[in-house]
Amino acid sequence: MVLGCGSSQNEDTMAPEVLQGSQSGDDDRELCEGGDVVGVDVNEDGRPDLRHHLEDGRRVCSELDMNYDGRVDVLRFYDADGETPRRAEYDFDFDGLIDEIRFFRAGQVERRELDMNFDNRIDTWIWCAGDAMARAERDRSNNGTVDTWETYEGGYLTEVRHDNNNDGEPERWDVFENGRLVRIRHDSDRDGRPDREEELTPEEAGPPEDPMGCHGRIEPSAPDSDSSSDGTVPADGTVPADGTVPADGTVPADGTVPADGTVPADGSGPADGSGPADGSDDAEGSE
Repeated sequence: MVLGCGSSQNEDTMAPEVLQGSQSGDDDRELCEGGDVVGVDVNEDGRPDLRHHLEDGRRVCSELDMNYDGRVDVLRFYDADGETPRRAEYDFDFDGLIDEIRFFRAGQVERRELDMNFDNRIDTWIWCAGDAMARAERDRSNNGTVDTWETYEGGYLTEVRHDNNNDGEPERWDVFENGRLVRIRHDSDRDGRPDREEELTPEEAGPPEDPMGCHGRIEPSAPDSDSSSDGTVPADGTVPADGTVPADGTVPADGTVPADGTVPADGSGPADGSGPADGSDDAEGSE
């Protein structure tokens, strides 16, 4: 149910806290604090679960309450066309803290920043090459400084550099071939260059690492990573307000959904996102 336009943010809905430690330096939150607002009440409880913020008729930000608790769980910011996402923030565990920021180029995920230990500070940075992971940086000691650097080719891990003494320089290099750890290099004299190397037997190396996609491990028999039936978010960052995702991972271009939260398999839908509760072609549920 479309609730209509307003001139300010709904004060009954709380935005999640800003995630600390982003390498981008961008802060788009002000885009969700003004302009005209179009609200959609998905569960018909009288409170909008999805709000689009508009400037001069163009959508600049969307706020989604995925579990209907009155708190924003997803923030999405758009390119100049008002449809293509360029940045999105997610609170996956509904605790009021952002857990991940995704950055998009031409609607596809280009980079991810994650809080893996839920302390409201980013500790993992991931860069993507298409659907595959290209490189990653991690703060494993949780002191606010990167201490692990990972390199991938075609999603396969090729090298991991470890800074074990937190001086900003690696002291250990793990080298992988075909996803399997084959040698370890050490910098014993701390001059920034490896001076000792040990080869590993297949038994010592263990099983090979699976190739990593930008959204997780690549399984040969898994469905396309852009689609999901397990509650994960499609690669383009769009999700219906009730958290469900159709088989092809698409949603209407305006990000709205029918009142029952369902979306046709092809992702199409009425322009205003409204629709009858039973999914029929009747005019019920329209504005």
